[in-house]
Amino acid sequence: MHLKQIAAGILAGMLLMTGASLPAAARNTDNQGASSTEIGSSYEDGMFVFTIVEGGVELTGVNTNSLAVILPDETDGRKIISIGNSAFYNCNKMESVQLGKYIKTIGISAFEGCESLTSITIPDCVTELGRDTFSGCSSLKTLNLPAHIKAIPDGMCYTCAQLEAITIPDEVTDIGAEAFYNCWLLSDVTIPEGVEHVGNYAFAFCGSMEEDSLPSSVKAIGSGVYCGCEGLTSFTFGRNLTDVGTLNFIGCKNLSTYIVEAGNQTYSETDGVVYKADGSVLFAYPAGNPAEKFAVPEGVTTIYDAAFFTAEHLKEVTFPSTLHYIGAGAFEYCSSLKSVVLPEGTEIIYENAFADCTSLSSVTLPQSLQGIGNYAFYACPSLKEVTIPARCSTVGNYAFGYQDGTETDENGTPIPVKIAGFKQKGGGLSAGKIVFIVIGVIVLDGVIFLLVKIIHKNQLSKEEHEALMDANEEPYESMAGDSEEETDDTDESSETTEE
Repeated sequence: MHLKQIAAGILAGMLLMTGASLPAAARNTDNQGASSTEIGSSYEDGMFVFTIVEGGVELTGVNTNSLAVILPDETDGRKIISIGNSAFYNCNKMESVQLGKYIKTIGISAFEGCESLTSITIPDCVTELGRDTFSGCSSLKTLNLPAHIKAIPDGMCYTCAQLEAITIPDEVTDIGAEAFYNCWLLSDVTIPEGVEHVGNYAFAFCGSMEEDSLPSSVKAIGSGVYCGCEGLTSFTFGRNLTDVGTLNFIGCKNLSTYIVEAGNQTYSETDGVVYKADGSVLFAYPAGNPAEKFAVPEGVTTIYDAAFFTAEHLKEVTFPSTLHYIGAGAFEYCSSLKSVVLPEGTEIIYENAFADCTSLSSVTLPQSLQGIGNYAFYACPSLKEVTIPARCSTVGNYAFGYQDGTETDENGTPIPVKIAGFKQKGGGLSAGKIVFIVIGVIVLDGVIFLLVKIIHKNQLSKEEHEALMDANEEPYESMAGDSEEETDDTDESSETTEE
């Protein structure tokens, strides 16, 4: 054994006996025993676990119950340049975090589930945040985002129920799906010019938000962006907003008006109601409008999905002669609506169109109607009778006469039950009628087939026909010969008499 090896062994033994620990860089937690200088190898330094990456190290884990965590700028002479995926996941006792000055990226779910976290200091050198970064940080009240990020990731502040204010940095162009979903206390949102896209449900159930703050640079918003924002009173369609998803304003019961900026080529607005620019589609009616009556203008052919969703004040709606289609959920939860008279020309009523209209007691359907979707008039307990037009060939499941029962299925969904006393008359082809018609067609087809066979079987060939004709002529010739013989006999008899 060499002297250097002996000396190293003695030194290690002395350190162990004295309780001293080896430097952090000398301890390696990698299962393969790789040197801590290799890319991908991991080691501990105090409460932190690091992995060596190109250009420095990444924080990959934390072993602490501390209330306050301060991450150093460096460890073992290496810069800490990133926070790994789920690095602080479920550190539910941690109340504050200060990150080092060299951090560039923060990974997926890095602080997810940190329920006690109230503040975090993020340096401006950070340029990228992973999805669900602060998801479930239910005590987080303020968040100062770094200046140079380009996008707000999906689910960044999902269910941060205590978050009250947020300022989106100037370089951001995209706000991800569910970025601020269910941030109920969020009322102060600053969004800069330059943002072009807002993802699905980005601000859904932000119940304290009173007005949208979308800049005119926004070109597209997904579906359900402001769903359940009960405090929202108005929304502005910016001049560049040309792509708007569905269900964006359902549950916005205090939204009383829409505004469309001048120069918007896709949408128009009349009396706070939004239409497609050519007037053919009624796109959105403000649910908080206090009016009890509304006349859909002539020229409208389609009422868009959820257009009147939860318009609780409406008691009467007049439809135009130009109407063809009523979209899914168009009048769902219009609880004061009493009667519906649809004009001739209406062709399709889509699913849930008038579901949960609890005051609806009278429905008149036109002869032009061709189809009624599933649950179209579901849970309308005041509606006791309806006549389905003869041309209507499709009536969806539970379209009429059903409501939620007290029992549920294996998924916890209420099982539909019949509304007592409901009557459905007329209608298109029922299953029984269809079966009867099919059987009739089959029988008729069989009869025709047999007749054709019989006719074909009894058809004569040319030779058979000529033989038949010859056979028919023989009796006539025989009869002619008999007649001549009778004449001769008569003449002979006459001669005998004269003699």
